[in-house]
Amino acid sequence: MNVMILGASGFLGSHLCSFLKIKNTILRCGRNKNNDIVLKKIDQKKFSKILKKYTPDVIINLIALTNVDLCEKKRKKAEKINSGIVKTISQSVNQSKLTKKIFLLQISTDQVYSGEGPHKENSVKPINAYAATKLSGEKYIKKIKGCVIRTNFFGKPLNNGKQGISDWVFRSLKKGENISVFKNVKFSPLSIISLCKYIEIIINKKIPGIYNLGSKNGLSKAKFAINFAKKLKLNTKLLKIVDYKKEQLIAKRPLDMRMNINLFEKRFKIKLKSLNSEINLISKQYKAIDEIKN
Repeated sequence: MNVMILGASGFLGSHLCSFLKIKNTILRCGRNKNNDIVLKKIDQKKFSKILKKYTPDVIINLIALTNVDLCEKKRKKAEKINSGIVKTISQSVNQSKLTKKIFLLQISTDQVYSGEGPHKENSVKPINAYAATKLSGEKYIKKIKGCVIRTNFFGKPLNNGKQGISDWVFRSLKKGENISVFKNVKFSPLSIISLCKYIEIIINKKIPGIYNLGSKNGLSKAKFAINFAKKLKLNTKLLKIVDYKKEQLIAKRPLDMRMNINLFEKRFKIKLKSLNSEINLISKQYKAIDEIKN
């Protein structure tokens, strides 16, 4: 299967390319020269030519402006990237006469939810520009019967790029630094390892729709950090347990992003694991890296 990954150089993109290349032909698309297709800018005419030339079976779009505070400050830029690019990709697929052949998978976010969770797919309520622009992009995927997954993930980056919550906790505690973790913010992310496996299942089954894809139950970010640190025998006394307050950051953050994952489990016939199971999975990865360094 020919799989085109847009945003292939990022955190998730680098993991996906490494995982999917075992059974698929991967076309890496991104802004730097390490990609198979260098795309500094996506416009419909140019992208339509690329589709005609490479005829992918699957397109996975990971392109996004994910800095929540930057999205709030630069709303037009957020709209252009998080919604406008999705529109361009969808229209290019639709007009290329390859609509029935190409399956388009869009990676969205759990930040589209607010209020008390776990949230079902139809209970969206974005409270910041990042969430609103990501949600806006979803409607273009729906029009061409593609698939949207709302998710959140953590794990060890394959390069020295952006670090996620687990890397931040790990690096900070290893350095002996005190960090603040929120006890009133809840989420239900997946390990990057599990997410890659589920994405492979999605692109093989090609079931259209919008789905929550996360771990069962979820935890507060403080509890996540504590459990993760304990697994790696790091000093949990360095974790300062605090409440998130909206004035601490530019953009408002939802306090409960936990997702109801029943629809995904039913449609794809998969039983998703608890967040503690996902933490266990990633902890082994960090332990192995730590042992090599020592």
